Amino acid sequence: MAQLLAVILLGPLSPASVQIPSGAPLPFVTIAAGATSSIRTPSRLVVRNNADWLALWRRHGGPAGGAAPTVDFSRDMVVGVFAGEVRGPAAIAIVRVTREPNRLVVWYTFKDTRPMPAAESGVPSTPFSIIRLPRSSLPVSFVQVKTPQVLRRP
Repeated sequence: MAQLLAVILLGPLSPASVQIPSGAPLPFVTIAAGATSSIRTPSRLVVRNNADWLALWRRHGGPAGGAAPTVDFSRDMVVGVFAGEVRGPAAIAIVRVTREPNRLVVWYTFKDTRPMPAAESGVPSTPFSIIRLPRSSLPVSFVQVKTPQVLRRP
């Protein structure tokens, strides 16, 4: 007999929880993403010059972080989203960047990746996502994409 897998949605699916990006999409390239950064506080950062980029990379990578990837700041800029220290496995990802008339908007997701039921883990993670995109002098806003969480059995 086939085993039935239950899917539980937390919270109602309402128009307020579903956000649709507006504005023209901008291309971007992921420089680095993962679960371990030396940046332990939640941060959303925009870097438009090499000195600030080198400082961010040292702060992110720590003593063993290696050399920062090369970025041509005459045509590009860097955006990073850092979740800070969270208990257990989690992931953060920049999923879209859009250009509005007076700003750029960086759309990102944050997900707890523990199987359900979520057991508290003593091991912290520090998820991050760093991208390179075409240079702009417009201010940058960050929006966390709210999606219903699907719980799964281990």
